[in-house]
Formats: sequence, C-alpha cells, structure tokens
Amino acid sequence: MATGDYNLAATARAIGEPARAAMLLRMMDGRRHTARELADVAGVVPSTASAHLGHLVRAGLVTAVAEGRTRLHALASPEVAAVLEALAAVSPLLPVESLREARIGSRLRAARLCYSHLGGRLAVVLTRALVDGGVVGELAEGASSTVHSFDHPLLRALDITDLPPGSAPAARGCLDWTKRAPHLAGRLGTAVATRLLDHGWLRRRPRDRALTITPTARAHLDRLGLGSAAN
Repeated sequence: MATGDYNLAATARAIGEPARAAMLLRMMDGRRHTARELADVAGVVPSTASAHLGHLVRAGLVTAVAEGRTRLHALASPEVAAVLEALAAVSPLLPVESLREARIGSRLRAARLCYSHLGGRLAVVLTRALVDGGVVGELAEGASSTVHSFDHPLLRALDITDLPPGSAPAARGCLDWTKRAPHLAGRLGTAVATRLLDHGWLRRRPRDRALTITPTARAHLDRLGLGSAAN
C-alpha cells in the first residue's frame, strides 16, 4: 500500500556511495558500459562494481542488458539523467588530486555529453544564441518550449531542418552546473548534439564524457560569430 509521499531517501542511498556516483556520472554519456569499464571509473574491482550496479538496477536508476556473455549498463531513462545533472548543479566539485584530473575537469566544463544532449560552456552559449535568434522561447530549468523556427545560421550549418521523432519535449531547459544557466535539452537538444558529432565539430573521448572541440568547430563557430563558445 502506497504512503503519502516519495521515498527520496531510498534514491539518495543508491546514489550516495562514491563508487556508484562515479559510475552514474560516467553513464551520463548516454552509452552502455561493461562492469569492467565502470569499475575503472569508480576505482574498484569488477566484482565490487557488479554489486554496486546490481544495487543501481534494483533502485531503477540503471538498466542492464545482456549482449552475449557481457552485461551492458546504461542510465534507465532521460529523467534519471536530468536528476543527476540537477544534483550536480548543487553539489561541490570533487577535489583535484592530479594534473590528469584537472585536465578532465577543464574539458568537462568546456563541453560534455549530458545524456542525449550537450552540456558545458559550449552548450550554454549555443543555447543563448538559439533563444536570442527566436528558435525557442526563453528556457528555464525543467521548463519545456516549442520550436518556433529552424531558420537560424547554426541550425543551417548543422543541416537541422526538423526534430527527431520521440515523446520528449521539443525543447527543454536543463540547468548546467558549469555556468548555473540552462542549456538546451529535449529533441532539439538531441539533434544539435548528434549533428555536432556527426559533422566532426565534436569528438567523443574514450575514458570520460568530455567532448573535444575540433578545429572544424572553431572555424564554423568563428564564422557564425560564436567563437567565444569554444573558449
């Protein structure tokens, strides 16, 4: 029998263990990962990682799919990703203990995947350009917007003329922990991130969810008057 309110403590307990939190952040790239990959991220052995992943699956935060003899793990839904990004916006940064960690942090702040859409300084600047250009209405955290037009230089450069199918909102604000300002989520956000990768403006990195901003992107952004987005 259901009680009168949500059991937030159960979800908090699932996320609250540092190894599990590290795994969830890694899965924010929207891809499926093996327990061994996630063990490396969390700094634990694969058997321990499997136990943690089982806990996250039971909590409804992660799904596991068998592919041959391998189990692949991913975030359970875009809603889980939205919750993680919102928590990141009110969470302190982890201490930096090496030059490698400092470099990863810098890359994450510049451009990263936020599940199916783009996050980081680049995302915030591009979102502002689309709002100012009348493509979407003013975006607030969690608020949806319609797409008013595809007649924008950025969308033309990325060959975006319509929205991908799906039940997600056409556009939605997602609070970016880097700039404390909304970046673009929803189906248009997915389309922008997908085309940035397909057109070679951004490249995935193999061991984290940061994205490399390529010289191709810098050249296009300069021509669009958005060169500051890549800095």
